[in-house]
Amino acid sequence: MKKLTVVQLSDPHLCAEGKLLHGTIDAWARLRAALHAAKHFDPDVVVVTGDIADRGAPIHGRAAKLFAKFQDKLGCPIITVPGNHDPQDSINEAFNVYRLSTGPRIANTVHEINGLRIIGLDSGGYRESQGRLDMDQLQWLSGLLRVPAPRGSLIALHHPPVDSMSQHMIGRGLANPEDLALVLSGSDVRGILCGHFHQAGVGQLKGTNVYMAPATSYNTDVYAPQQILSGPEGSWFSLHHIDSHSMSSTPIPVRHGSRKPKNQQASTTKNATRARIPAHSKGRTP
Repeated sequence: MKKLTVVQLSDPHLCAEGKLLHGTIDAWARLRAALHAAKHFDPDVVVVTGDIADRGAPIHGRAAKLFAKFQDKLGCPIITVPGNHDPQDSINEAFNVYRLSTGPRIANTVHEINGLRIIGLDSGGYRESQGRLDMDQLQWLSGLLRVPAPRGSLIALHHPPVDSMSQHMIGRGLANPEDLALVLSGSDVRGILCGHFHQAGVGQLKGTNVYMAPATSYNTDVYAPQQILSGPEGSWFSLHHIDSHSMSSTPIPVRHGSRKPKNQQASTTKNATRARIPAHSKGRTP
């Protein structure tokens, strides 16, 4: 049975035209660089686990067009779920054009990639500290999982159902992980793909592995609990390999500087040594 390759991108935090993330990071350039890097691994599918926008910026139409362009370049579907920076229903019909079906929310999708079923969930949480899966989604998911897929299933959602290793992110994941665990018990789910923490990690939800992807925008510095640091080296994604009996995962750094930036401001950002970003204070969510 052919090994499947899943590239997982997360938390691009795209800003409105002409703006840099936190005044220093060209988030669009970083996302494009990550998508170009994905081609090196010949993925069967790309999964983007939320926070497409930064703070609700009106970029989703442009992002959908970018993903459509790279679906053609990569020759595989790009599956997208929303995060807490994405307004409700902003991940709409313009995304996930290869979906087989849709659930109670427009971002609930089912895809099948060479026998591997990927189910997208919407953990919501727009401008809130935690996400949550409502009863409608959980019942929909339970119904889907009654019939196993040929190569099992993956769940994609933004908020991890496990806690972060970083002190300032503890308590900011999924608010009702027990409800999800109950639905997954005894199912064919092989793993849960998440983002949100801006940090690569692996956890377990009552026997189901949880794979937390690093961000393409910036990532947390575990040595600095009161702040987040980002520099040109701060853009990463996850690479997952799945075969009939195992699933492996590794974080991959994105190489920058190989493509000419569109403006001088973006170029200055890429050449900076490090950019210091304030910690998530009250009212600010990652």
